[in-house]
Amino acid sequence: MNNSEASSSTDPLLEVDVVAVRFGGITALDGVSFDAPRGTIVGLIGPNGAGKTTLFNCLSRLYIPNSGDIRFDGRSILSKTPHEMVNMGVGRTFQNLALFSTMSVLDNIMVGAHSRSSSGFLSNALWLPWVQSEDARVRENAWELIKYLDLMDVAYATVGDLPFGTQKRVELGRALASKPKLLLLDEPAGGLNHDEVEDLGRMIRQIRDDRGVTILLVEHHMSLVMSVSDTVVVVNFGRKIGEGTPQEVQQNPEVIRAYLGEEE
Repeated sequence: MNNSEASSSTDPLLEVDVVAVRFGGITALDGVSFDAPRGTIVGLIGPNGAGKTTLFNCLSRLYIPNSGDIRFDGRSILSKTPHEMVNMGVGRTFQNLALFSTMSVLDNIMVGAHSRSSSGFLSNALWLPWVQSEDARVRENAWELIKYLDLMDVAYATVGDLPFGTQKRVELGRALASKPKLLLLDEPAGGLNHDEVEDLGRMIRQIRDDRGVTILLVEHHMSLVMSVSDTVVVVNFGRKIGEGTPQEVQQNPEVIRAYLGEEE
């Protein structure tokens, strides 16, 4: 156990408490509970249709649970709007890239920082001094992230013209620009080749170590999840069927059955 785990193991940043979500007669989540301790990487895995994306959408406040509670930093988030979640310190990437394809890398990352901006339409239109100061801070933060994510060569390039793997890094920069305490990564390895997945794994660990960000990772790429996660949570048909270290989860009979079938 590393120092961040030891200091945070009794102090969860995120608490998912018996969360249930139903769509008509379909139960997408059936009483799922787990914690994400501060400064750790938690992998959330399961077969297609297991409920992973539904849970992510609850954390982003796009869905409202039918029962249970979700607490962030000790406070329930169920009454919060998606915008308020960003202000509380939750950042997210999306399985389908949520970038502005005709804008530059710099501008896309600045949009992520502006999501926590206190300026409004009128103050921006009048270009008030404090707005100018805030814009300078946003730009400085964006350049720092561009350097951090090795995007200097493409800072002014149009995002839609860039390779898919580079676009993934831009979206990661956009999510980090809001300076989140919790980073939700939704299938970040999707569409990447083997070398890019290895680079992504190093980057995820580096972000946790350098920035103290707690990370919740939904991913089908098992080698990535198992190599970066401190804890892995497994869901199937909306239920949690396993939780533990990567080694413990890989040896869990119910998890093996869910992935490989009853005979195995």
